[in-house]
Amino acid sequence: MEKNILVVSGNDEYTVEHTAREQVSAWVPEEEQALSLEVIEGRASTIDEAAAILDQAMAALQTVGLFGGKKVVWLRQATFFKNSVIMKNERVRAQLASWAESVREGLSEDQYLVISTPGIDRRSVFYKALVSAGELVEAALPDRDYELRPLMIKRMHEHFAQAQYRLEPGAVEKLVDRVGFLTRDLYSEAEKLMLYRHAEEQITCADVDIIASATSEAVLWDFTDALVERRLSEALRLYRKLLFQKESPIRLIIALQKLYSDLLAFKEWHERGWVRLAGRRIEWASDTEIEAHFLLKVNDPRKMHWFRASKLLSQALPQSVKRLDACRRLSLKTHERMISGGGVSHELMLEVLLIRLCGRSAAKRAKTEEKYV
Repeated sequence: MEKNILVVSGNDEYTVEHTAREQVSAWVPEEEQALSLEVIEGRASTIDEAAAILDQAMAALQTVGLFGGKKVVWLRQATFFKNSVIMKNERVRAQLASWAESVREGLSEDQYLVISTPGIDRRSVFYKALVSAGELVEAALPDRDYELRPLMIKRMHEHFAQAQYRLEPGAVEKLVDRVGFLTRDLYSEAEKLMLYRHAEEQITCADVDIIASATSEAVLWDFTDALVERRLSEALRLYRKLLFQKESPIRLIIALQKLYSDLLAFKEWHERGWVRLAGRRIEWASDTEIEAHFLLKVNDPRKMHWFRASKLLSQALPQSVKRLDACRRLSLKTHERMISGGGVSHELMLEVLLIRLCGRSAAKRAKTEEKYV
């Protein structure tokens, strides 16, 4: 009989998330997830937060699926299972003991539980109940770099081989050394390389030099992607990671101003019929008006690498000129305030800006800002 409980645990965040998501999709197809899947975010740093998450998860399991069908509960990124202070709390222990009893009794045939977590205390009653009733998948990475590097090189070789890409000797080693050992970053950079080469199924060391970003640059790339696509929690996470890497808020605000200026320009060129996307690749029109316009430009965008230009155009297309201009103006105003001082830290100013840029009313906020500047 197939087990209907899966626990994915380990410090390899990307593999934990990927494995859990694959199992969720196996139990409930994507087209049915709106009705049959309940995802509960498990990040908690306090006892009260952890207790509330456990209450929510247990209540979700006790609720039948819509129309009496299948019900899948995913407790995602449950960070508190390795927090000794939280796990020793009497309230939390009582909740987990109650949940362990329910697990031992067994879920109904239409109930499914997935737990993804950085780690869980193996001595706990709850862990033992989960293991006895379900399946446990470990996704752990070694702590030492000299052990981690060969593992990541092996994974990247397998990943490219599965996608049927041939590799120049040393290309994977260069990729790993350039990007670092975080699984998520490596897979992201590998996808960029394969998209860059497209039908040419050969990846060289030169390709890695051109496309793969160094660690902080890779984070900055993902940060701007998340911001433009209005994924606020991801943008804030990456922003804090950049600060941890000693990135300057002034450099970041300048990068944001340039980003929105570029997006506005690509949006305008598209509306004029000068540029379009053919699949995922950018295509420029050619006539005397275009030539005359770009002749005056210091940096001709047609000379930009097609991968970067294609990305900017694809991000600009879904957005209005009004919104992009509002985001650019908000970035400019924040930069001016950073320079003028005023007692508020640059880091906080930029964080507030990110929240505003990801909001639904950036244009209205920009207009309101102008009244007080």
